[in-house]
Amino acid sequence: MIHRRVVLAVAGLSLAAIHLSSPRPAAQAAVKVLLLYDMEGVTGARRPQDVTAGSDSYPATRESLTADVNAAIAGLLKAGATEVVITDGHGSGSNEPDYLLDQLPKGARFDLREVPYDPYIETMDKSFAAMVAIAMHGRAGGQGFLAHTYNGHTRWIMGGHDMNESMLVAASAARFDIPLILVTGDDVLQKEIAAFSPSTEYVVVKKAVTVESAEPRPRRQVSADIAAAAERALRGRGKVTPWKPALPSPFENRYGYILPEQAAIAINFPHASPVDNKTVAIRTPDFMEAYLTFRALAGVTGMATSRMMLGWLGDVEGGREIMRTLQGKLPSRTQRTFEPTGQEIPRPFGKHGYR
Repeated sequence: MIHRRVVLAVAGLSLAAIHLSSPRPAAQAAVKVLLLYDMEGVTGARRPQDVTAGSDSYPATRESLTADVNAAIAGLLKAGATEVVITDGHGSGSNEPDYLLDQLPKGARFDLREVPYDPYIETMDKSFAAMVAIAMHGRAGGQGFLAHTYNGHTRWIMGGHDMNESMLVAASAARFDIPLILVTGDDVLQKEIAAFSPSTEYVVVKKAVTVESAEPRPRRQVSADIAAAAERALRGRGKVTPWKPALPSPFENRYGYILPEQAAIAINFPHASPVDNKTVAIRTPDFMEAYLTFRALAGVTGMATSRMMLGWLGDVEGGREIMRTLQGKLPSRTQRTFEPTGQEIPRPFGKHGYR
């Protein structure tokens, strides 16, 4: 009996020694991917109203967007992504994300915050290994479906680069050495992506017939293509260089507008100089300053159309009466005060992004 116990003890020590000397499996390195989506480049978006909250076709576009995004997530997870973080880069007017949160797959999370945020610059950090942009569109002035850059009336040429929103995303991600590895959208955007980042994977989900109409490819085929491209893109992410265009400091930005009246507002921005009656030039030291200038100008120049419409209203029958009614909703001279009525500035946006 004593002999048996000794043998068992020795055997136990031997097994323990083997266990301790054997190398433990290495923990999986975190591979975190940021996925930003827009909506004009959604497979099922065929007409302008499809991407606007409240329209009859908007619910179907949300379904199509969710399918595009989830196909990309499936491919990323298959390639080894440990987490996919989703952010909303579209301004549909909805207080909720355009993506259907009840269809969020395991391994992904949506970046919901207590306050509005800018998805182009406030979502990236060094924890991300790669970035994906789904349902994107072509640049302002192009022939892609619903082509624009940021707002419908704005154009941005950054140091000679005619910017689209995918380039904006890529330049922002490059601040943290994050490569833009995959983009999806129409056939016009495909050429724009190939021109500035030829190693980025691209999936054509539809054909742009005009700037206001598109022909989508079959749903099943698109989903399969997106998933396969996402898997390839993440596995080969080392082949994609973060987009850092060689620019002097400072460099010139040209901010252009649809209407001369919009440029007439932009020219009042500090250090702005005129290029023509629709374009101003401003020099900035880096991408961030250029983008923040572009964003600020996009907001203030957009007010020109409201001012013009109010002016035209006075010439329409009954227009002056409407204007008096509207003016009555504003504080009168005796009611005006600078005393605060609350602690927060009103911002009518949801928790999924700033727009």
